[in-house]
Amino acid sequence: MFAAGSGCDMIKIHYDLIDLFETGAAAGKRVLEITGDDVAGFCDELLKNAKTYAEDWRSRLNREIAEKLGKGDGANGRAK
Repeated sequence: MFAAGSGCDMIKIHYDLIDLFETGAAAGKRVLEITGDDVAGFCDELLKNAKTYAEDWRSRLNREIAEKLGKGDGANGRAK
């Protein structure tokens, strides 16, 4: 997964993750006690609101196709 733009949208997620692990470590918790056994699911949940390049490309592609077909409003890529 790649962050969109300069990657600044990922900074908050990184800081939140650091805080989560630091708090857990201070409480004597092991990593899997924090993440749970489904580490991939933990990561998916953590990143579900992160904007990725793929989302940017998908939005741009949909917007450009809608505009070419005369259906786009130009604002959000959704057809009218």
